[in-house]
Formats: sequence, structure tokens, C-alpha cells
Amino acid sequence: MSVKQFKLVVLYDRDRNEYSISAHNKGAEEAQQFMERWNPQLMSGCTLMVLDHSKRHGTAEARDCEACRKVVRRSGHLEPHAKYIRRQA
Repeated sequence: MSVKQFKLVVLYDRDRNEYSISAHNKGAEEAQQFMERWNPQLMSGCTLMVLDHSKRHGTAEARDCEACRKVVRRSGHLEPHAKYIRRQA
């Protein structure tokens, strides 16, 4: 039995050392399409990262998801620890 890996897309602003959650509960292809759509529109100093999460997060809106923030703190490797910013969609 294979375990479905969900993807979490994080917008990271290295100049401000801040991040926001852009999308969660995505499949690999959906996350890739999201990156292809939004990468060309990013400002200088910003990047999109994709992180894995193994369980579907129950929160409907990614920006409100505490489980996503835990994944970023654990797996994002952002040093020093980045500040979370809740951005409006």
C-alpha cells in the first residue's frame, strides 16, 4: 500500500525573512502547476518552496493552517527561523 504524499507550497521572502502558506493538500502535479504559474510573477528576493506532508490537513484555507506552519518549522530549513505572515489570497 503506497502512502499519498501531499504537497505544501510556501512563499518565502528572504529579504524580510518571512513566509506565507500559498497552497496545501496538493498532489505533485498540482504543486508543479502552481509553481509554474506563480514563479514568473515573484518579486526579487522571493521564492516558492514545495514541502511534503503525509496527511491531509483539515483546515480549508492554507493561510489559516497551523499544521502547515508546523511542517515549515520542521522541514523548511529556514535559518534563522522565519516569521509567518498571513497573506490575503
